[in-house]
Amino acid sequence: MEELKIAMKTEEKVFSCIEKYQMIPKNSHVIVGVSGGADSVCLLKLLKEYEKQQDFQLYAVHVNHHIRGEEAVRDEEFSKAVCQKQGIPFTVFHYNVPQIAAESKLSLEEAGRNIRREAFSEAIKNIKMPGKKIIALAHHENDNAETVLHNLMRGTGAAGLGGIRPVAGENREYIRPLLFVKRKEIEIYLKEQGISWVTDSTNMEMEYTRNKIRHQIIPMMEEINPQAVSCIGRAAENMWKIEEYLQEQTDILYGKYVKRTENAFCISKECFLEKEIMQSYLIMRVLEKASKGKKNITAAHIEAVRGLFKGRTGASVSLAWGLTASQVYGDVYIQRRKEEKNGMYALEWEVFPYEKQQIPEKTYTKWFDYDKIKNSLSVRHRLQGDYLVVNDKGGRKKLKDYLIDCKIPRQERDELTLLADGSHILWVVGYRISENYKVTSQTKQILKVQVKGVEENE
Repeated sequence: MEELKIAMKTEEKVFSCIEKYQMIPKNSHVIVGVSGGADSVCLLKLLKEYEKQQDFQLYAVHVNHHIRGEEAVRDEEFSKAVCQKQGIPFTVFHYNVPQIAAESKLSLEEAGRNIRREAFSEAIKNIKMPGKKIIALAHHENDNAETVLHNLMRGTGAAGLGGIRPVAGENREYIRPLLFVKRKEIEIYLKEQGISWVTDSTNMEMEYTRNKIRHQIIPMMEEINPQAVSCIGRAAENMWKIEEYLQEQTDILYGKYVKRTENAFCISKECFLEKEIMQSYLIMRVLEKASKGKKNITAAHIEAVRGLFKGRTGASVSLAWGLTASQVYGDVYIQRRKEEKNGMYALEWEVFPYEKQQIPEKTYTKWFDYDKIKNSLSVRHRLQGDYLVVNDKGGRKKLKDYLIDCKIPRQERDELTLLADGSHILWVVGYRISENYKVTSQTKQILKVQVKGVEENE
């Protein structure tokens, strides 16, 4: 009788979670990752039940990693049989993960995560019907507790302590309906339903950190507090709510203190007056944008940038992802190290007729009125007498004065790459172009110049 109550409560928990977080809109296509283990089999069954009261289509995807030999074949066949019994469309993907890991120089775990994402993407592409495509994953409350503890031991921030989110992805395409259900509750539910599952033998191997947390650390914590897993889950939920608030505040500070120049992100020195935690969050945001979302941004990178605010003008640090950070009159500039040829950017160009096409705004690609060029163009460093036309009335400014106005450090001014028509500078590469050479309605031919090695959309 007690097990029946737990089973009924499990169903209530899952359905309530789906509705609370609005996981499955009407007419959705929900793809469940099915391994054959208790968690995914339970999720599949519960979503099949939920399908009776909500209008959506259920699918199943199994990934054979080719790691565990006959056991992997067993899991595939079992998963297929489970789906066939419930009338759920089933797709299997085969990947040689050991080979992929070796070729990519990744761990088996990381390579496995990558190929599962790839499999889900392929499954989504195969669904041609309209409606939102959703990936349902079987992470449960114990998984969340393990994740929080694992992140804690690695010295994580609020985001890591927030653990696993019930809904994730830019388009809320990843859902975890079991996140508030314990592993024990899952097994009781399946037994009550008369549903079997298979067990991955690697789950018992103690060389994996997660398995040590699962089989050694959490049981010890439950001896102290039987509700330890649930308590960790509630703490995690509070932390990701805090993290969401901090990200919202970071959005505000980014608009207030960060300016995107033509070749850099400039963080105003006034940022240093904010709380230290918000400084760190803002720097993290800038590094994410400057590195185009690269991972492995660490506390060391953030502290290196923060340290520049206290340094002298001209101080700089080299960061990962091809970035440098430098202090200029109190502000901090973060920019990409340039691809150079003889100390200068390598440029490539082409000439073509102007057919009134729109001229995009890009940092490393510029368009000029070709017929206004008087001399042979040169790519060089600055010389005495260089100037720019800075307004549409033909007003000139010495290049030296322009560079000072831009607060470019003195030691960098002689290293800038210039595109020059005699002494007239067409383009201070990475900064601005001369007003005199801009494309107008009278332009007949366009000169397009692009920094070699930089993506076209930059």
